[in-house]
Amino acid sequence: MTIEPIASTSSLPQAADQKEEVLPKYTINENNVPLHEKLGGYDFYRSIGSPKYVVAPMVDQSELAWRLLSKSPLPPALAGPSTTITTSTGKKLTRCPGGTHVSYTPMIHAKVFLEAKGEGNKRGDGQFNLTFDEEGGEGPILGIEGGDRPVIAQFCANDPEVLLEAAQKIEHRVDAVDINFGCPQGIAKRGHYGSFLQDEWDLVYKLINTLHINLKVPVTAKFRIFPSLTKTLAYAKMMESAGAQILTCHGRTREMKGQFTGLADWQMIRKVKEHVNVPVFANGNILYYEDVERCLEVTGCDGVMSAEGNLSNPALWLPPSHPHFHPNITILAHRYLDIVEALQSETSRSAIKSHMFRLLKPVLDTNEELRVKIAQTPLNDGMGQFRELLKEIEKILEPSVQEAGPSFRPPPIDPATGYRSLPIFCAQPQIRAKPISTEIGGTEEFVTRPSSPVAPASSIPGTILFDRSARHDHQNTDKCINEECTGVAALRCPTRACITHCRILRAVESGYTEQEATKEAMGGGLVGMGCEGHEEKERARKERMDRKRKNKSEAKERAKLRKVENEKVKV
Repeated sequence: MTIEPIASTSSLPQAADQKEEVLPKYTINENNVPLHEKLGGYDFYRSIGSPKYVVAPMVDQSELAWRLLSKSPLPPALAGPSTTITTSTGKKLTRCPGGTHVSYTPMIHAKVFLEAKGEGNKRGDGQFNLTFDEEGGEGPILGIEGGDRPVIAQFCANDPEVLLEAAQKIEHRVDAVDINFGCPQGIAKRGHYGSFLQDEWDLVYKLINTLHINLKVPVTAKFRIFPSLTKTLAYAKMMESAGAQILTCHGRTREMKGQFTGLADWQMIRKVKEHVNVPVFANGNILYYEDVERCLEVTGCDGVMSAEGNLSNPALWLPPSHPHFHPNITILAHRYLDIVEALQSETSRSAIKSHMFRLLKPVLDTNEELRVKIAQTPLNDGMGQFRELLKEIEKILEPSVQEAGPSFRPPPIDPATGYRSLPIFCAQPQIRAKPISTEIGGTEEFVTRPSSPVAPASSIPGTILFDRSARHDHQNTDKCINEECTGVAALRCPTRACITHCRILRAVESGYTEQEATKEAMGGGLVGMGCEGHEEKERARKERMDRKRKNKSEAKERAKLRKVENEKVKV
Protein backbone atom coordinates (compact mmCIF):
# COMPACT_ATOMS: atom_id res chain seq x y z
CA MET A 1 0.00 0.00 0.00
CA THR A 2 1.36 3.43 -0.94
CA ILE A 3 1.02 6.31 1.48
CA GLU A 4 0.39 9.27 -0.82
CA PRO A 5 1.58 12.80 -0.04
CA ILE A 6 -0.89 14.02 2.53
CA ALA A 7 -1.40 17.03 4.68
CA SER A 8 -0.21 16.97 8.29
CA THR A 9 -2.00 14.26 10.24
CA SER A 10 -4.50 15.68 12.69
CA SER A 11 -3.24 13.43 15.48
CA LEU A 12 0.15 15.17 15.37
CA PRO A 13 0.69 18.48 17.16
CA GLN A 14 0.72 21.54 14.94
CA ALA A 15 1.17 25.21 15.68
CA ALA A 16 -1.89 27.36 15.11
CA ASP A 17 -0.16 29.48 12.47
CA GLN A 18 1.60 26.55 10.78
CA LYS A 19 0.44 25.70 7.27
CA GLU A 20 -0.54 22.16 6.49
CA GLU A 21 2.40 20.52 4.82
CA VAL A 22 2.63 17.70 2.33
CA LEU A 23 4.69 14.74 3.44
CA PRO A 24 6.70 12.48 1.10
CA LYS A 25 4.93 9.31 0.02
CA TYR A 26 6.16 5.79 0.73
CA THR A 27 4.93 2.26 0.17
CA ILE A 28 4.05 0.10 3.16
CA ASN A 29 4.94 -3.58 3.16
CA GLU A 30 1.62 -5.36 3.75
CA ASN A 31 3.40 -8.57 4.81
CA ASN A 32 5.64 -6.98 7.42
CA VAL A 33 6.62 -10.17 9.25
CA PRO A 34 10.34 -11.02 9.88
CA LEU A 35 11.61 -14.28 8.44
CA HIS A 36 13.51 -14.99 11.65
CA GLU A 37 12.21 -14.99 15.18
CA LYS A 38 13.78 -12.12 17.13
CA LEU A 39 12.99 -9.68 19.89
CA GLY A 40 11.72 -6.21 19.12
CA GLY A 41 11.09 -2.86 20.80
CA TYR A 42 11.28 -2.91 24.58
CA ASP A 43 11.76 -6.67 24.68
CA PHE A 44 14.96 -6.22 22.69
CA TYR A 45 15.99 -3.18 24.75
CA ARG A 46 15.61 -5.15 27.99
CA SER A 47 17.51 -8.12 26.52
CA ILE A 48 20.66 -5.95 26.20
CA GLY A 49 20.35 -4.61 29.74
CA SER A 50 18.06 -1.58 29.25
CA PRO A 51 21.03 0.69 28.37
CA LYS A 52 20.99 4.32 29.47
CA TYR A 53 24.55 5.33 28.50
CA VAL A 54 25.37 5.00 24.80
CA VAL A 55 28.56 5.64 22.81
CA ALA A 56 27.75 7.10 19.41
CA PRO A 57 28.88 5.76 16.04
CA MET A 58 31.87 7.90 15.00
CA VAL A 59 33.95 7.45 11.85
CA ASP A 60 37.39 6.06 12.82
CA GLN A 61 36.69 7.08 16.42
CA SER A 62 34.38 4.47 17.99
CA GLU A 63 36.65 1.61 16.95
CA LEU A 64 37.00 -1.54 19.08
CA ALA A 65 39.75 -0.18 21.37
CA TRP A 66 37.75 2.98 22.09
CA ARG A 67 34.55 1.03 22.69
CA LEU A 68 36.38 -1.12 25.26
CA LEU A 69 37.86 1.97 26.92
CA SER A 70 34.40 3.54 27.08
CA LYS A 71 33.08 0.33 28.62
CA SER A 72 35.82 0.29 31.28
CA PRO A 73 37.51 3.73 31.34
CA LEU A 74 39.50 3.33 34.56
CA PRO A 75 41.97 0.65 35.67
CA PRO A 76 40.26 -1.72 38.14
CA ALA A 77 42.37 -0.40 41.04
CA LEU A 78 40.91 3.09 40.52
CA ALA A 79 37.48 2.19 39.20
CA GLY A 80 36.17 0.30 42.20
CA PRO A 81 33.83 -2.69 42.15
CA SER A 82 31.84 -3.55 39.04
CA THR A 83 28.20 -4.56 39.10
CA THR A 84 26.47 -7.49 37.43
CA ILE A 85 22.98 -7.25 36.03
CA THR A 86 20.75 -9.98 34.66
CA THR A 87 18.82 -9.13 31.50
CA SER A 88 15.25 -10.13 30.70
CA THR A 89 16.58 -13.15 28.81
CA GLY A 90 18.68 -14.33 31.76
CA LYS A 91 22.00 -13.13 30.37
CA LYS A 92 24.46 -11.65 32.88
CA LEU A 93 26.21 -8.37 31.98
CA THR A 94 29.12 -6.83 33.88
CA ARG A 95 29.14 -3.05 34.12
CA CYS A 96 32.23 -1.12 35.14
CA PRO A 97 32.06 2.21 37.02
CA GLY A 98 31.69 5.04 34.52
CA GLY A 99 31.31 2.59 31.64
CA THR A 100 28.96 2.75 28.69
CA HIS A 101 26.04 0.31 28.55
CA VAL A 102 26.09 -0.16 24.77
CA SER A 103 28.35 1.12 21.98
CA TYR A 104 27.95 1.63 18.26
CA THR A 105 30.67 0.80 15.75
CA PRO A 106 31.97 3.53 13.47
CA MET A 107 29.75 4.16 10.47
CA ILE A 108 30.50 1.41 7.92
CA HIS A 109 29.91 2.08 4.22
CA ALA A 110 27.94 -0.99 3.11
CA LYS A 111 29.28 -1.15 -0.45
CA VAL A 112 32.89 -0.51 0.57
CA PHE A 113 32.57 -3.11 3.31
CA LEU A 114 31.47 -5.75 0.81
CA GLU A 115 34.26 -4.95 -1.62
CA ALA A 116 37.06 -4.77 0.96
CA LYS A 117 39.39 -7.71 1.37
CA GLY A 118 41.38 -8.35 4.50
CA GLU A 119 43.48 -11.01 6.09
CA GLY A 120 42.57 -14.49 4.89
CA ASN A 121 40.51 -12.96 2.04
CA LYS A 122 37.67 -12.35 4.44
CA ARG A 123 35.77 -9.34 3.20
CA GLY A 124 35.34 -6.29 5.39
CA ASP A 125 38.30 -6.76 7.70
CA GLY A 126 39.33 -3.13 7.32
CA GLN A 127 36.18 -1.79 8.95
CA PHE A 128 34.92 -4.61 11.12
CA ASN A 129 37.50 -7.30 11.83
CA LEU A 130 36.24 -10.70 10.75
CA THR A 131 39.53 -12.51 11.34
CA PHE A 132 39.70 -12.44 15.13
CA ASP A 133 36.92 -13.14 17.59
CA GLU A 134 37.32 -9.75 19.28
CA GLU A 135 35.20 -7.27 17.39
CA GLY A 136 31.69 -8.25 18.37
CA GLY A 137 33.15 -10.95 20.61
CA GLU A 138 32.10 -11.71 24.17
CA GLY A 139 35.41 -13.00 25.52
CA PRO A 140 37.15 -10.88 28.16
CA ILE A 141 39.83 -8.48 26.93
CA LEU A 142 42.26 -6.94 29.44
CA GLY A 143 39.91 -8.09 32.19
CA ILE A 144 36.91 -6.37 30.60
CA GLU A 145 34.15 -8.95 30.99
CA GLY A 146 31.80 -9.42 28.08
CA GLY A 147 34.31 -8.01 25.63
CA ASP A 148 32.71 -5.88 22.93
CA ARG A 149 29.09 -6.73 23.76
CA PRO A 150 26.51 -5.39 23.71
CA VAL A 151 27.37 -3.63 20.45
CA ILE A 152 25.38 -2.26 17.51
CA ALA A 153 26.95 -2.02 14.05
CA GLN A 154 26.05 1.07 12.06
CA PHE A 155 25.93 1.11 8.25
CA CYS A 156 25.30 3.82 5.69
CA ALA A 157 23.77 2.82 2.37
CA ASN A 158 21.27 3.79 -0.32
CA ASP A 159 20.66 0.32 -1.78
CA PRO A 160 18.55 -2.09 0.34
CA GLU A 161 20.06 -5.23 -1.19
CA VAL A 162 23.66 -4.08 -0.76
CA LEU A 163 22.86 -3.06 2.80
CA LEU A 164 21.32 -6.43 3.57
CA GLU A 165 24.29 -8.35 2.15
CA ALA A 166 26.74 -6.25 4.18
CA ALA A 167 24.70 -6.57 7.39
CA GLN A 168 24.40 -10.33 7.03
CA LYS A 169 28.20 -10.63 7.09
CA ILE A 170 28.30 -9.53 10.73
CA GLU A 171 24.82 -10.18 12.11
CA HIS A 172 26.20 -13.09 14.14
CA ARG A 173 28.69 -10.74 15.82
CA VAL A 174 26.42 -7.87 16.91
CA ASP A 175 23.23 -7.30 18.88
CA ALA A 176 21.59 -5.14 16.21
CA VAL A 177 22.31 -3.28 12.98
CA ASP A 178 21.74 0.47 12.81
CA ILE A 179 21.21 2.57 9.68
CA ASN A 180 22.71 6.05 9.50
CA PHE A 181 20.16 8.66 8.45
CA GLY A 182 21.86 11.46 10.37
CA CYS A 183 25.27 12.27 8.83
CA PRO A 184 25.12 15.88 7.52
CA GLN A 185 28.62 16.10 6.05
CA GLY A 186 29.54 16.74 2.44
CA ILE A 187 30.81 13.19 1.99
CA ALA A 188 27.31 11.92 2.84
CA LYS A 189 25.82 14.29 0.28
CA ARG A 190 28.25 13.11 -2.40
CA GLY A 191 27.66 9.46 -1.48
CA HIS A 192 23.89 9.91 -1.19
CA TYR A 193 23.41 8.57 2.32
CA GLY A 194 22.92 9.78 5.89
CA SER A 195 20.69 12.81 6.35
CA PHE A 196 20.63 13.34 2.58
CA LEU A 197 18.07 10.54 2.32
CA GLN A 198 15.63 12.23 4.67
CA ASP A 199 13.37 13.49 1.86
CA GLU A 200 13.20 10.05 0.21
CA TRP A 201 10.84 8.32 2.61
CA ASP A 202 10.14 5.40 0.30
CA LEU A 203 13.85 4.55 0.18
CA VAL A 204 14.27 5.07 3.92
CA TYR A 205 11.32 2.74 4.56
CA LYS A 206 12.76 0.06 2.23
CA LEU A 207 16.24 0.22 3.78
CA ILE A 208 14.83 -0.33 7.27
CA ASN A 209 12.18 -2.83 6.24
CA THR A 210 14.56 -4.99 4.20
CA LEU A 211 16.73 -5.51 7.28
CA HIS A 212 13.69 -5.93 9.54
CA ILE A 213 12.34 -8.74 7.36
CA ASN A 214 15.58 -10.54 6.55
CA LEU A 215 18.11 -10.06 9.37
CA LYS A 216 18.37 -12.38 12.35
CA VAL A 217 18.95 -9.39 14.65
CA PRO A 218 16.89 -6.22 15.08
CA VAL A 219 17.37 -3.11 12.98
CA THR A 220 17.60 0.37 14.53
CA ALA A 221 17.86 3.86 13.00
CA LYS A 222 19.58 7.16 13.82
CA PHE A 223 18.21 10.37 12.30
CA ARG A 224 18.15 14.15 12.53
CA ILE A 225 15.07 16.26 13.06
CA PHE A 226 13.32 18.53 10.55
CA PRO A 227 12.57 22.19 11.35
CA SER A 228 8.91 21.09 11.34
CA LEU A 229 7.66 19.18 14.36
CA THR A 230 4.87 17.59 12.32
CA LYS A 231 7.29 16.30 9.70
CA THR A 232 9.75 15.07 12.34
CA LEU A 233 7.08 13.06 14.14
CA ALA A 234 5.71 11.58 10.90
CA TYR A 235 9.29 10.65 9.89
CA ALA A 236 9.93 8.90 13.20
CA LYS A 237 6.62 7.02 13.03
CA MET A 238 7.37 5.94 9.45
CA MET A 239 10.71 4.49 10.63
CA GLU A 240 8.96 2.68 13.45
CA SER A 241 6.37 1.23 11.06
CA ALA A 242 9.17 0.07 8.74
CA GLY A 243 10.61 -2.02 11.56
CA ALA A 244 13.13 0.11 13.50
CA GLN A 245 13.26 -1.30 17.04
CA ILE A 246 15.21 1.60 18.61
CA LEU A 247 15.28 5.17 17.31
CA THR A 248 18.13 7.57 18.04
CA CYS A 249 17.01 11.16 17.59
CA HIS A 250 19.73 13.76 17.06
CA GLY A 251 18.06 17.02 18.02
CA ARG A 252 19.63 19.08 15.23
CA THR A 253 18.58 19.61 11.63
CA ARG A 254 20.74 18.63 8.66
CA GLU A 255 21.83 22.26 8.24
CA MET A 256 23.05 22.59 11.83
CA LYS A 257 26.75 21.81 11.47
CA GLY A 258 30.07 23.67 11.59
CA GLN A 259 29.57 27.33 12.52
CA PHE A 260 25.82 26.76 12.34
CA THR A 261 25.83 23.88 14.82
CA GLY A 262 23.40 25.31 17.36
CA LEU A 263 21.96 23.59 20.39
CA ALA A 264 20.14 20.30 19.94
CA ASP A 265 16.41 20.64 20.54
CA TRP A 266 15.57 18.44 23.51
CA GLN A 267 11.91 19.43 23.34
CA MET A 268 11.68 18.06 19.81
CA ILE A 269 13.32 14.84 21.00
CA ARG A 270 10.77 14.67 23.83
CA LYS A 271 7.92 14.91 21.32
CA VAL A 272 9.45 12.08 19.27
CA LYS A 273 9.66 9.95 22.39
CA GLU A 274 6.01 10.66 23.21
CA HIS A 275 4.77 9.68 19.75
CA VAL A 276 6.49 6.34 19.13
CA ASN A 277 6.20 3.02 20.93
CA VAL A 278 9.83 1.85 20.67
CA PRO A 279 12.80 2.91 22.85
CA VAL A 280 14.38 6.26 21.95
CA PHE A 281 17.95 7.44 22.54
CA ALA A 282 18.54 11.20 22.75
CA ASN A 283 21.61 12.71 21.09
CA GLY A 284 23.01 16.23 21.49
CA ASN A 285 24.22 18.81 24.06
CA ILE A 286 26.12 16.39 26.32
CA LEU A 287 29.25 17.87 27.92
CA TYR A 288 29.03 16.63 31.51
CA TYR A 289 27.49 13.82 33.52
CA GLU A 290 24.91 16.29 34.82
CA ASP A 291 23.78 16.87 31.23
CA VAL A 292 23.09 13.15 30.86
CA GLU A 293 20.78 13.10 33.85
CA ARG A 294 19.09 16.34 32.81
CA CYS A 295 18.59 15.06 29.25
CA LEU A 296 16.93 11.88 30.50
CA GLU A 297 14.61 13.98 32.67
CA VAL A 298 13.74 16.58 30.02
CA THR A 299 13.29 14.22 27.06
CA GLY A 300 11.94 11.18 28.90
CA CYS A 301 14.14 9.05 26.64
CA ASP A 302 15.37 5.57 27.45
CA GLY A 303 19.05 6.38 26.90
CA VAL A 304 21.47 9.19 26.07
CA MET A 305 24.00 8.92 23.26
CA SER A 306 27.24 10.90 23.36
CA ALA A 307 29.82 11.56 20.65
CA GLU A 308 32.05 14.60 21.32
CA GLY A 309 31.53 14.44 25.07
CA ASN A 310 32.65 10.81 25.09
CA LEU A 311 35.71 11.54 22.91
CA SER A 312 36.97 14.21 25.32
CA ASN A 313 36.14 12.17 28.41
CA PRO A 314 35.44 8.44 27.96
CA ALA A 315 34.68 8.40 31.70
CA LEU A 316 31.78 10.77 31.02
CA TRP A 317 29.35 8.42 32.77
CA LEU A 318 31.18 8.58 36.13
CA PRO A 319 28.87 10.19 38.71
CA PRO A 320 30.10 13.19 40.73
CA SER A 321 30.32 10.98 43.83
CA HIS A 322 33.11 8.88 42.30
CA PRO A 323 36.62 9.74 43.63
CA HIS A 324 37.93 9.98 40.05
CA PHE A 325 35.16 12.15 38.64
CA HIS A 326 36.81 13.95 35.68
CA PRO A 327 39.92 11.72 35.89
CA ASN A 328 43.50 12.61 35.02
CA ILE A 329 43.91 12.65 31.23
CA THR A 330 47.14 10.60 31.37
CA ILE A 331 45.35 7.79 33.23
CA LEU A 332 42.80 7.57 30.41
CA ALA A 333 45.51 7.75 27.74
CA HIS A 334 47.54 4.93 29.35
CA ARG A 335 44.37 2.84 29.69
CA TYR A 336 43.60 3.30 26.00
CA LEU A 337 47.13 2.28 24.98
CA ASP A 338 46.89 -0.77 27.28
CA ILE A 339 43.78 -1.87 25.39
CA VAL A 340 45.33 -1.23 21.97
CA GLU A 341 48.31 -3.39 22.95
CA ALA A 342 46.10 -6.17 24.33
CA LEU A 343 44.16 -6.56 21.06
CA GLN A 344 45.03 -8.88 18.22
CA SER A 345 42.83 -6.75 15.99
CA GLU A 346 44.76 -3.82 14.56
CA THR A 347 43.80 -0.31 15.65
CA SER A 348 44.34 2.21 12.87
CA ARG A 349 47.16 4.72 13.20
CA SER A 350 44.76 7.58 12.53
CA ALA A 351 42.40 6.46 15.30
CA ILE A 352 45.20 6.20 17.88
CA LYS A 353 46.59 9.64 17.11
CA SER A 354 43.15 11.24 16.96
CA HIS A 355 42.34 9.90 20.42
CA MET A 356 45.69 11.03 21.81
CA PHE A 357 45.11 14.54 20.49
CA ARG A 358 41.58 14.65 21.88
CA LEU A 359 42.35 13.15 25.30
CA LEU A 360 45.46 15.27 25.86
CA LYS A 361 44.12 18.47 24.30
CA PRO A 362 44.05 20.54 27.53
CA VAL A 363 47.85 20.30 27.82
CA LEU A 364 48.64 20.12 24.11
CA ASP A 365 46.99 23.51 23.64
CA THR A 366 49.68 24.98 25.88
CA ASN A 367 52.61 23.21 24.20
CA GLU A 368 52.93 23.16 20.40
CA GLU A 369 56.11 21.08 20.57
CA LEU A 370 54.25 18.20 22.23
CA ARG A 371 51.54 18.39 19.62
CA VAL A 372 54.13 18.04 16.85
CA LYS A 373 55.78 15.12 18.65
CA ILE A 374 52.48 13.22 18.79
CA ALA A 375 51.85 13.92 15.11
CA GLN A 376 55.29 12.50 14.26
CA THR A 377 55.23 9.49 16.58
CA PRO A 378 55.71 6.26 14.58
CA LEU A 379 53.81 3.11 15.49
CA ASN A 380 56.27 0.55 14.15
CA ASP A 381 57.65 -0.12 17.64
CA GLY A 382 54.28 -0.39 19.37
CA MET A 383 53.13 2.17 21.90
CA GLY A 384 56.60 2.77 23.38
CA GLN A 385 57.08 6.31 22.10
CA PHE A 386 53.58 7.30 23.13
CA ARG A 387 54.39 6.03 26.64
CA GLU A 388 57.50 8.23 26.71
CA LEU A 389 55.45 11.24 25.65
CA LEU A 390 52.94 10.51 28.40
CA LYS A 391 55.76 10.50 30.94
CA GLU A 392 56.82 13.90 29.64
CA ILE A 393 53.25 15.18 29.90
CA GLU A 394 52.93 13.82 33.44
CA LYS A 395 55.96 15.91 34.45
CA ILE A 396 54.39 19.00 32.89
CA LEU A 397 51.13 18.39 34.72
CA GLU A 398 52.71 17.56 38.07
CA PRO A 399 52.75 21.17 39.42
CA SER A 400 49.06 21.53 38.62
CA VAL A 401 48.30 18.17 40.24
CA GLN A 402 50.30 19.13 43.34
CA GLU A 403 48.56 22.49 43.55
CA ALA A 404 45.14 20.82 43.38
CA GLY A 405 46.16 18.42 46.16
CA PRO A 406 45.04 14.89 46.98
CA SER A 407 41.64 16.05 48.18
CA PHE A 408 40.80 17.87 44.93
CA ARG A 409 37.21 17.57 43.79
CA PRO A 410 35.90 19.16 40.56
CA PRO A 411 33.81 22.25 41.31
CA PRO A 412 30.11 22.33 40.46
CA ILE A 413 28.93 23.65 37.13
CA ASP A 414 28.70 27.44 37.08
CA PRO A 415 24.95 28.17 36.93
CA ALA A 416 25.65 31.46 35.13
CA THR A 417 27.31 29.79 32.12
CA GLY A 418 26.55 26.09 32.33
CA TYR A 419 30.27 25.20 32.31
CA ARG A 420 32.66 23.70 34.86
CA SER A 421 36.13 25.23 35.31
CA LEU A 422 38.72 22.45 35.55
CA PRO A 423 42.52 22.16 35.86
CA ILE A 424 44.31 21.10 32.70
CA PHE A 425 45.07 17.62 34.06
CA CYS A 426 41.35 16.76 34.19
CA ALA A 427 39.40 15.12 31.37
CA GLN A 428 36.99 17.77 30.16
CA PRO A 429 34.83 18.74 27.19
CA GLN A 430 36.11 20.89 24.38
CA ILE A 431 34.27 24.17 24.43
CA ARG A 432 34.02 26.65 21.61
CA ALA A 433 34.51 30.21 22.75
CA LYS A 434 32.67 33.26 21.45
CA PRO A 435 35.15 35.42 19.50
CA ILE A 436 35.00 39.10 20.41
CA SER A 437 38.36 40.53 19.39
CA THR A 438 41.16 37.98 19.10
CA GLU A 439 39.36 35.79 16.58
CA ILE A 440 37.94 36.48 13.12
CA GLY A 441 34.51 35.29 12.13
CA GLY A 442 32.82 32.30 13.69
CA THR A 443 34.36 29.36 11.92
CA GLU A 444 37.38 28.67 14.13
CA GLU A 445 38.08 25.20 15.44
CA PHE A 446 37.99 24.59 19.18
CA VAL A 447 39.76 27.51 20.81
CA THR A 448 43.38 27.32 21.96
CA ARG A 449 43.73 27.18 25.71
CA PRO A 450 46.14 29.45 27.60
CA SER A 451 49.24 28.33 29.51
CA SER A 452 47.37 28.36 32.79
CA PRO A 453 46.67 25.75 35.47
CA VAL A 454 42.96 26.31 34.85
CA ALA A 455 41.62 25.81 31.37
CA PRO A 456 38.13 27.16 30.78
CA ALA A 457 37.85 28.77 27.36
CA SER A 458 36.74 32.01 29.03
CA SER A 459 40.25 32.51 30.43
CA ILE A 460 41.63 33.30 26.97
CA PRO A 461 42.17 37.05 26.62
CA GLY A 462 39.69 38.55 24.22
CA THR A 463 37.19 35.69 24.29
CA ILE A 464 34.17 34.88 26.37
CA LEU A 465 32.04 31.78 26.62
CA PHE A 466 28.60 31.63 25.16
CA ASP A 467 25.93 30.99 27.71
CA ARG A 468 24.91 27.41 26.96
CA SER A 469 21.35 28.54 26.35
CA ALA A 470 22.54 30.46 23.28
CA ARG A 471 25.74 28.63 22.29
CA HIS A 472 26.25 28.53 18.51
CA ASP A 473 22.89 30.07 17.75
CA HIS A 474 22.87 29.51 13.98
CA GLN A 475 19.85 31.73 13.56
CA ASN A 476 21.74 34.73 14.92
CA THR A 477 25.01 34.11 13.09
CA ASP A 478 25.90 37.21 11.06
CA LYS A 479 26.06 36.59 7.34
CA CYS A 480 28.50 38.16 4.92
CA ILE A 481 27.45 41.63 3.78
CA ASN A 482 27.07 40.24 0.25
CA GLU A 483 23.47 39.00 0.16
CA GLU A 484 24.24 36.19 -2.29
CA CYS A 485 27.11 34.83 -0.19
CA THR A 486 26.53 32.01 2.28
CA GLY A 487 29.73 32.82 4.22
CA VAL A 488 29.94 34.16 7.76
CA ALA A 489 30.71 37.80 8.52
CA ALA A 490 33.98 38.35 10.35
CA LEU A 491 33.64 40.31 13.58
CA ARG A 492 36.93 42.20 13.12
CA CYS A 493 36.32 43.01 9.47
CA PRO A 494 35.24 46.67 9.18
CA THR A 495 33.08 45.82 6.15
CA ARG A 496 31.42 42.83 7.93
CA ALA A 497 32.28 40.53 5.02
CA CYS A 498 33.79 37.11 4.51
CA ILE A 499 37.43 37.07 3.42
CA THR A 500 36.62 36.75 -0.28
CA HIS A 501 34.22 39.68 -0.38
CA CYS A 502 36.45 41.70 1.94
CA ARG A 503 39.22 41.41 -0.65
CA ILE A 504 36.82 42.23 -3.50
CA LEU A 505 35.58 45.39 -1.79
CA ARG A 506 39.08 46.62 -1.04
CA ALA A 507 40.28 45.80 -4.54
CA VAL A 508 37.42 47.91 -5.97
CA GLU A 509 38.45 50.76 -3.67
CA SER A 510 42.00 50.52 -5.05
CA GLY A 511 40.89 50.82 -8.69
CA TYR A 512 39.66 47.39 -9.86
CA THR A 513 36.27 47.13 -11.48
CA GLU A 514 33.83 44.94 -9.56
CA GLN A 515 33.90 42.33 -12.34
CA GLU A 516 37.72 42.26 -12.37
CA ALA A 517 37.96 41.99 -8.59
CA THR A 518 35.35 39.24 -8.40
CA LYS A 519 36.99 37.17 -11.14
CA GLU A 520 40.41 37.55 -9.51
CA ALA A 521 39.16 36.71 -6.00
CA MET A 522 37.15 33.69 -7.11
CA GLY A 523 40.28 32.38 -8.80
CA GLY A 524 42.22 32.55 -5.53
CA GLY A 525 43.79 35.94 -6.20
CA LEU A 526 43.84 39.27 -4.32
CA VAL A 527 45.80 37.63 -1.51
CA GLY A 528 46.94 40.31 0.92
CA MET A 529 44.37 42.89 -0.17
CA GLY A 530 41.86 42.16 2.58
CA CYS A 531 41.57 43.90 5.95
CA GLU A 532 44.32 43.43 8.51
CA GLY A 533 42.30 40.94 10.56
CA HIS A 534 41.47 38.72 7.61
CA GLU A 535 44.99 38.70 6.23
CA GLU A 536 46.47 38.03 9.66
CA LYS A 537 44.21 35.01 10.01
CA GLU A 538 45.10 33.82 6.49
CA ARG A 539 48.84 34.10 7.23
CA ALA A 540 48.40 32.07 10.41
CA ARG A 541 46.42 29.45 8.52
CA LYS A 542 49.11 29.22 5.83
CA GLU A 543 51.79 28.79 8.49
CA ARG A 544 49.83 25.94 10.06
CA MET A 545 49.37 24.23 6.71
CA ASP A 546 53.05 24.67 5.83
CA ARG A 547 54.02 23.16 9.19
CA LYS A 548 51.68 20.20 8.62
CA ARG A 549 53.11 19.61 5.15
CA LYS A 550 56.64 19.76 6.53
CA ASN A 551 55.81 17.31 9.31
CA LYS A 552 54.18 14.95 6.82
CA SER A 553 57.17 15.14 4.49
CA GLU A 554 59.60 14.47 7.33
CA ALA A 555 57.49 11.52 8.49
CA LYS A 556 57.62 10.03 4.98
CA GLU A 557 61.40 10.38 4.90
CA ARG A 558 61.71 8.65 8.26
CA ALA A 559 59.45 5.85 7.01
CA LYS A 560 61.67 5.39 3.94
CA LEU A 561 64.77 5.22 6.13
CA ARG A 562 63.12 2.64 8.40
CA LYS A 563 62.17 0.58 5.36
CA VAL A 564 65.75 0.65 4.07
CA GLU A 565 67.07 -0.37 7.50
CA ASN A 566 64.56 -3.22 7.72
CA GLU A 567 65.61 -4.47 4.27
CA LYS A 568 69.24 -4.45 5.39
CA VAL A 569 68.35 -6.50 8.46
CA LYS A 570 66.53 -9.07 6.31
CA VAL A 571 69.59 -9.41 4.06
